[in-house]
Amino acid sequence: MPPKVIGPYRVLETLGSGGVGTVYRAIDRRSGDVAALKLLSTGPALDPKAARRLAREFETLQHLSHPNVVKVYDTGVFQGYPYLAMELVEGLTLRHYLSLAEEDLASDAALQRAIMAYRGSPGSDEPSSQSDADDEEDEDAQSGVFSLANYGDEAPSEEFSGGSDDYETGADSVRALADMVDEPDTNITMSGEVKLPFDLPPREERPIGVKLSEAELTRLNTPERVGRLKDAMLQLCEALAYIHGYGLIHRDLKPSNVMVDEDRTVRLMDFGLAKYISDDAAVTADGRLVGTFRYMAPEQILGEKLDTRTDLYSLGVILYELLAGRPPFEAKTPYELWQKVLETEAAPINSLNSRGDRVLSRVAHRLIRKEPDDRFQTAEEVYEALIE
Repeated sequence: MPPKVIGPYRVLETLGSGGVGTVYRAIDRRSGDVAALKLLSTGPALDPKAARRLAREFETLQHLSHPNVVKVYDTGVFQGYPYLAMELVEGLTLRHYLSLAEEDLASDAALQRAIMAYRGSPGSDEPSSQSDADDEEDEDAQSGVFSLANYGDEAPSEEFSGGSDDYETGADSVRALADMVDEPDTNITMSGEVKLPFDLPPREERPIGVKLSEAELTRLNTPERVGRLKDAMLQLCEALAYIHGYGLIHRDLKPSNVMVDEDRTVRLMDFGLAKYISDDAAVTADGRLVGTFRYMAPEQILGEKLDTRTDLYSLGVILYELLAGRPPFEAKTPYELWQKVLETEAAPINSLNSRGDRVLSRVAHRLIRKEPDDRFQTAEEVYEALIE
């Protein structure tokens, strides 16, 4: 059974769980606002790196406000459990959104029904909310659909007294807890993320070298899907231009960190690895790796100084993958993958998908050039190239 109260939040339902914690739909008893509440495990299961990423995500996002960037509300420690409250995005990951049939997008109501159907469908093979599709998760947390209509059935919110005996707020309280159980954060992260709402097991990877079928190529190249892809890329460029304008690098851009809500608005998620450019030298000096292997830029793999063009490389990998039906580089081991990223050129998209959109393909190939100086230099430049 989930806890009824976590600090100043009343828990409404469990949305998802993972190796280091659980996510709840919750309501802030102080304001009545609904939030997605990440609660990390405690005791021996507490992952100090995850706790520090939680604090970092809050500090990164607390002063930002943009329609294409997820909002955060609060962070702290409840009875030894670190938590983060953020905007609850009802939607689909970018990859899942682009896989919907056209009838699911015929109207706003149809899209909402598709979102709700995947929320309540344990058998679906795609994630359908704030999530990381690369991780396994507990399917039992997927059952049931919750909507605003259910609030009438909920017990009245208990009066909030404002007491703080069982919880502390603020990023410093989360870091203090992490410091008690571990050495300073190593910034190494490949797994162990908290599953955000409605994660579902990923479908099996396509075997390396197997070509797309005619049916798959047809689905990839419908005018409607290409239009959705282009619109999503334009919105993602706006999100990147905004955070880059604040000197931030996301460092973990991938399809599962991009959500599309019921209004077709793209949201950039999961800023647990984000860093200010001015802080980057201290992070990369020891050669530690951060990010997700498949989407890492060459300079990220080499532990070199990063800038906003690193995110643009990851954007190119996403675009390539969504156009070609496979990532630009595939391998069975991280070492083999890094070797390909550093030493080989990606296959032309038109050799994998001869009907692929030419403008989008050109943009993708320029974004994944190995030297940052050879890529587009800003998200604004990418935006302009996409609308040509």
